[in-house]
Order: sequence, then C-alpha cells, then structure tokens
Amino acid sequence: MNEDKSKSRTTIYVIVFLILAAALVAIILFGLLGKGGSSGDDGQTAEVTDASGNVVQYQDNWETEPVTEAPETTPKHESPLKMVVAESETELTDLAVELDKNSKKTYKMDLDKFAESGDTIDTFTFYYHSADNVSNLGEVKGGFGISVDNKCEAKTDNIWYQTPEDFSVRASSYGTVTWEIPEDIKDYITVPGGSILFGYWWSDVNKIVLDKVVCHKRAVKLIPCDGESTEEIGKVMKAAEPDNVITIDASEVLETYHQPSSLTLKFEGKEPVSELKGKFSIGTGSFRGGSCESVPMIVSSEKNETEITWVLPDVVRMNADQGGRIIFTLERCNLDEVTAKEMVVQYALTEE
Repeated sequence: MNEDKSKSRTTIYVIVFLILAAALVAIILFGLLGKGGSSGDDGQTAEVTDASGNVVQYQDNWETEPVTEAPETTPKHESPLKMVVAESETELTDLAVELDKNSKKTYKMDLDKFAESGDTIDTFTFYYHSADNVSNLGEVKGGFGISVDNKCEAKTDNIWYQTPEDFSVRASSYGTVTWEIPEDIKDYITVPGGSILFGYWWSDVNKIVLDKVVCHKRAVKLIPCDGESTEEIGKVMKAAEPDNVITIDASEVLETYHQPSSLTLKFEGKEPVSELKGKFSIGTGSFRGGSCESVPMIVSSEKNETEITWVLPDVVRMNADQGGRIIFTLERCNLDEVTAKEMVVQYALTEE
C-alpha cells in the first residue's frame, strides 16, 4: 500500500515538473521573439479587427518616433521664354551746355536718361552749334567716353572706356557727330548707374553749345511669356493735353495671376507716321512710390502704321500691380492727330 502511494506522488511530481518546464520554455521563447523578431524592430506587432471586420496590424513602439512621409510638392511653374526686339530712339533736348576748348571741355550725362537695364545701345548722335550762332566751326575735334563693367577687356580705365582716337568732322555754325558704339563694349555698358561723355577738344571757335543728344537703342531680351492679351482702344490722340494720354485699368488686360512682360501700343495715321514720341507708366503698388515709367521713346515708319513697345525691366515686371493702371503719354508726333488702335500685353503666369 505504501509503495503505491509513493509511486503516485512521484508521478505527480514528474507531471508538475514537466508543466513548469514547458511554461519556462514558452516564456523564454516569447521573450526572444518579442525582442529580436525577424526584422530586428524594438516594437511589438499585434493584430486587431476594425469595425468592418478587417484585420489591421499595428506596431507598438514606445522608443522611436513615427515616420511620416514628406507631402508631395507641385513643381514651380516656369514660363517659356520668348525673344523680343524693340527698336527705338531716346533723346535729351534743350541742353544748352556751353563747352570751351580751353577750359570746360567735357560734359557727362546719366545713361538712364537714354536707356534701361538690358537695352543694347548702338549709337549716340550729338548736336551742337557755335556759341555766337554765327561763326563757322570749321574742323571740330573731340572724343567720347562711357561707363563699362570692369569685366570689359576693352576698358581703358577702371569702369570706363575712352575712345582711343579723336573724332574729326567739319561743320558750319551748326554740326552733328555720331558715335557708333564698338561691338566689344556693347554688352558691358552699365545701365543704369553709368554715364556718357562728350568731349570738345578743338574747332575754329573757342566755345560751342551742346544742344541735343539722341541715342539709338534696342531692347533685345528673352522675356517670360505664357500668352498675350489685346485691348481695343480706338482713341484719336494729339500731342497736347487733354488728348495726349491713354489710361487703361490693368485688370482689363491682365488676370489676377498675370505678370506683364511687355506693353505694345499700335498706332495708325492718315499719312506715314515718320516720328512719334511717347512713354509708358505702370502701377507698382508700394514699390517705388506706386508707379514706374519708361524713358520717352521715339519710333518712326514709312507707313501709316507704327507701334511702340516697352519691354519691362525685371524689377518692374515683378512688382507690377494687376490692380493698378497702365498709362501712355504722347509727347510728339509729326501728324496733327493719330489713332491709338490697340494695346497688346505679353504676360507670364505667376504662382497662385
């Protein structure tokens, strides 16, 4: 009897031992799987069922921050570029500057009176006469100078180019001389911020008077252009107030996200428009006092039609106010009246 009881106790001990051993092995295995895992993650993965009955996996990770993907960004719009060439003349008139070959021999003028940033200057023509309006000048000698960037290899001094040879022309009591800008300095002329110089070295008289300077220039530029809009005008203009101004609300030719790149006004006369002078201005909000204007430009044609174009400098284009006004002022015309037919605005799209 005692032997049977002893065997029963032994069996019970063995069963309890096996149960405890199995439990210990299970705990060890669970710990290893929880820490190591197949991917080496520190967190634990569990499955739950959502309200729709779908099985969803999630990771409970208390040591690492959740990783969020960067939101997709729309590439910035880049407007296609279009080549624009606008040719015109500009001038300074009624100068009445007296020069003396023995003392005051030179006169400087600011280049921004003639051209704008990005313009290519081809020539300057200088008009002068003898100080007494009577004496013949005979042979007139002088020179020219202009501001250039220091990168210009042809410069003759620091930020300056002086003609290496004097000009020499014959004149009566009145005369003119034209300076054709050398090709190797055209791309280096500093507009704005620079100067143009006229020098008077010699003639049969001591003093001459510089009356007028005319600049022939071209706006040759790649402008951003997504399209163009046209506004019909049909207004008869005269070079005197109150018939010499056209005012257009920018909203009539520009949408909210349109940025003007160039303005063109087209004219028609009953006879050839051999000379027309005028200037544009455009609203710029809080920039530069609320508006920017072009230098007065002169265009000519052998036909009854002509047009005048302002290629906006980048700083003006980027600050143009779509809620402002575009204004054109007619300063001079060879005809008593001329009709402004339409305005064409080339524009770029801006980011919303």
